[in-house]
Amino acid sequence: MINKMSMTALAVAAGLAMIATSPAHAVSAKVREACGADYKRFCPKYEPNSSKARQCMRSVGKRLSVGCIDALADAGEIKKPRR
Repeated sequence: MINKMSMTALAVAAGLAMIATSPAHAVSAKVREACGADYKRFCPKYEPNSSKARQCMRSVGKRLSVGCIDALADAGEIKKPRR
């Protein structure tokens, strides 16, 4: 049986995979603000909005902050995780 954390991680990974497949896709200001600390913590060596940064953030998955995950869900990038 898949637990809630696994479902959240799967939703985040799927959403970030969608972002990563569209290099011209710029994230919203809300996502940038909510995910900025996550980006700085996990992926600072990559240029913002680059495919490498998106791949890095995707690989982080379930370790992203709740605020970042919520912003991604609100932007329609991932499904809203069940908590």
